[in-house]
Amino acid sequence: MQAAVVEKYGPPEVVRIREVATPEPAAGEVLVKSHATTVNSGDARLRAARVPRGMALLVRLRVGITGPRQSILGFETAGEVEVVGEGVTDLQVGDRVVASRGFKFGCHAEKVAVKADGEVAKIPEGLSYADAVSLLFGGSTALHFLRKGKLAGGESILVNGASGAVGTLAVQLAKHLGAEVTAVCSAEHAELVTGLGADHVVDYATEDFTRNGERYDVIMDNHGNAPYKRVEGSLAPGGRFLMVVGDLWQTLASMGQKPVTAGTAAVTGPVYQEILAMAAAGTLRPVIDSTLPFTDIVEAHRRVDAGHKAGSLVLTFDA
Repeated sequence: MQAAVVEKYGPPEVVRIREVATPEPAAGEVLVKSHATTVNSGDARLRAARVPRGMALLVRLRVGITGPRQSILGFETAGEVEVVGEGVTDLQVGDRVVASRGFKFGCHAEKVAVKADGEVAKIPEGLSYADAVSLLFGGSTALHFLRKGKLAGGESILVNGASGAVGTLAVQLAKHLGAEVTAVCSAEHAELVTGLGADHVVDYATEDFTRNGERYDVIMDNHGNAPYKRVEGSLAPGGRFLMVVGDLWQTLASMGQKPVTAGTAAVTGPVYQEILAMAAAGTLRPVIDSTLPFTDIVEAHRRVDAGHKAGSLVLTFDA
């Protein structure tokens, strides 16, 4: 089978498509034939060893010194079950599913073996493979943090980095919860986030939201340029700060601060099922920046590196 392989850290050009052995599902696993996957910010950061300040040594010790130990990146895939391992009863050959190996990666490949009771969920009727896979990373992250932050109807939230994979889903989920949503993004994406439900849009190029006198019940930073120390004056009494992206020093500075939620979002099959159900019901709208063939994965990494994509960047394996 073909897979995108990264043997050393570097620019997008270090990604090479190569023939690799097809995995065989062990007991309790299924083999998924991929139809669509994504290249997200996590893939691009790992490929380039572009890690938050202060975390370079720790990250390299964990994932690889000169290149990633798991040379096949890719956080998620959507496809059909091709082989069912021993003991699997809830899935059968031909089922349309989304799947992830979490931070073990490995989904930039034509076929992926995953635990049947892990990060797998069936795709509802009416959702394409591309739409389904585009919802996973951003949706699971946004849902995790909004729940941790206990956002409630009638409250106000500011979403910094509102046009990315996480931000576009956070805007929609926050609006679904009944919050008043302010989206921070470029002027280029103002119409997009307004269409997703944002009540107000702040163009970061012309306005600093921390100096406009507004106060918010929740501030969610998806970009990493709005740490707690910068935004604490913009929180209303009892306000909460959701640090989706932050470096070591921002993390240390926020430790002990009761309003701060940080960490990594949980990725589970039930969470994926919930996100897909909301999309099937029309509550969530997939936002896809562009769709490219899998063979154009280097170009996909370039686009993610540029930092201006809206929503998810999807790769398809179908001819």
